[in-house]
Amino acid sequence: MRVLPIPLEEGGIMANFERRVLVLDSRYEPVKVVGLNTGFVLLYTDRASPVIDSPRLIRSVSNSFTVPWIVRLHNCSPRHRKVVGPRFSRQNIYLRDGFRCQYCNWAGSILNLTMDHLVPLARGGKTNWENIVTACKSCNLWKGAKTIEELGLRLPRMPERPRFNGPALFALRYGITSHNIPEQWSGYIDLSVSDRLLDLKKFACNDEASHGSLLNIERRPAVG
Repeated sequence: MRVLPIPLEEGGIMANFERRVLVLDSRYEPVKVVGLNTGFVLLYTDRASPVIDSPRLIRSVSNSFTVPWIVRLHNCSPRHRKVVGPRFSRQNIYLRDGFRCQYCNWAGSILNLTMDHLVPLARGGKTNWENIVTACKSCNLWKGAKTIEELGLRLPRMPERPRFNGPALFALRYGITSHNIPEQWSGYIDLSVSDRLLDLKKFACNDEASHGSLLNIERRPAVG
């Protein structure tokens, strides 16, 4: 399962879905977002049925055809595939850790987050789900090339391969949030993850000078 960043258009304006069609499977779960032309083809080749009508039209030389907001595919059951988990990526690490530093529990601008190796690369650590955590830049610099055992740190939970809510990742994949979702789609799409990410991105304009650690430990320069 691959998760892509929320696409922001130039000037920070979210993608517009007014000329898009939401496609559902037989259980009324979202499977993809397509353009009006593709939505028209699905409908008028009898591969899908309309779920919510719209006033939107596609015009030919002699005719006009209505394209609904949502269509439901015929004979399309949910896919039953072996679950291998989400793709290892920076954003998925942040999602797993709740966009919080795992050392000081700070949550703020996503621009101040990094990925940190519990066992540093220089000491044989690997870049995988079990050895990477989200860290703010200050904690990453402070930890340096030491292990958490050497620093006497205890994490709120040890890192592992996550299991994300698939329907929530649909909105994230297409960049759909409560700011740009067509009203007619709102009952079919889970916005919990994409709205969380969007809210955290807004912190990018905040003053980072007030960032401080919640750990009762002495900050020292990075070692090695």
